[in-house]
Amino acid sequence: IGIKKVTGGSLEESRIVAGVAFKKTFSYAGFEMQQKKLLKPQIALLNIELELKAERDNAEIRLDNVTEYQKIVDAEWSILYNKLDKLHKAGVKVVLSKLPIGDVATQYFADRLKEV
Repeated sequence: IGIKKVTGGSLEESRIVAGVAFKKTFSYAGFEMQQKKLLKPQIALLNIELELKAERDNAEIRLDNVTEYQKIVDAEWSILYNKLDKLHKAGVKVVLSKLPIGDVATQYFADRLKEV
């Protein structure tokens, strides 16, 4: 049994949790929509960013034609959604990453968890 001390509150607010509890360090878009309790979840531990800017930061592209820009933007979205689709199809219900998980990914997972 591990004891997690959280500043504030009273002794009467203490509780025993059968499972794992994480301290909420910040709120994010879609937080209210996320389930707070999952039984036997599939958990993905990642070392990648799940947001659009990650693709943009890892590449340099020079365009000769302005119309090519939309193809690049579509490709960035496609790369992100392919990652998210693979996680969803694998049955993942919890995603933990030491790198950022963006608003698009958070909303994507929130929408899919409502379907369950």
